[in-house]
Amino acid sequence: MSALVQCIHYTGQKSQSLRNVPFIYPSLVWVQTGVKKLQWQNDWINIDRHHWLLTSGHSQHTFINQPSPTTFSSLQLCFLTRPTTELINRSRQQNNRHTTPNYQFDKAGEYLFMNLVNMPSTLPCNVQECMVNALFEFLANIGRLHQLFSYQDLSWRDKLVELFRQQPSEQHNIESACQHLGLSKSTLIRRLREESTQFREILAELRMGYALTLLQQQHYTQLDLAQLCGYQSETRFAQRFKKQFGLSLKEYQNTIAS
Repeated sequence: MSALVQCIHYTGQKSQSLRNVPFIYPSLVWVQTGVKKLQWQNDWINIDRHHWLLTSGHSQHTFINQPSPTTFSSLQLCFLTRPTTELINRSRQQNNRHTTPNYQFDKAGEYLFMNLVNMPSTLPCNVQECMVNALFEFLANIGRLHQLFSYQDLSWRDKLVELFRQQPSEQHNIESACQHLGLSKSTLIRRLREESTQFREILAELRMGYALTLLQQQHYTQLDLAQLCGYQSETRFAQRFKKQFGLSLKEYQNTIAS
């Protein structure tokens, strides 16, 4: 049975300066220890244990994870399902003034967040939906839900991500994706262009996000990580990693290890 949310735990023993980190899914990030210094427009926002970072899917952020005193730790709650249009519209009507991505939550928010973090994926889908919708209702009531979801329907980008997520290590190509989606190549290219993206950009974004997730789980060699992320060449993978995040694979691994 597939889960409706995914929780990813990120840690660091040294300061992690990362640029253009992809957030594939709408997410809430809760810093447990340390501070996340987020670059926002022309300023920096400090996000600590009293705040959530709210980010929409298919967004990228530049930030510095700063340990305090010796460890940085955060939980990222990714939503693999979407709220109703009614909830998104209610959120907009409730409050349109919020422009910054940080929110100082209360005990009710903490309770709902942790319920989803600890929710067994074996729960029946309808029970999972009730628990996820409770947090969606909470976010709509405070006028924050539309910061995560601007619309209810899946974009073509979303549909491709769902396809890639099932098998990240596969050698995905646009021809096989078109066959899966029931579209011609020219139609898919046009529809992605309308969403200001391209097939390769979406695939690379998902692979780089997946790489960070894997690195948090255990130590991998560069070759193993490249293959798990669908790269046949470890050199190309290493180049893409450095270009994406601004630091090499080894440099990032050194921030995780104690």
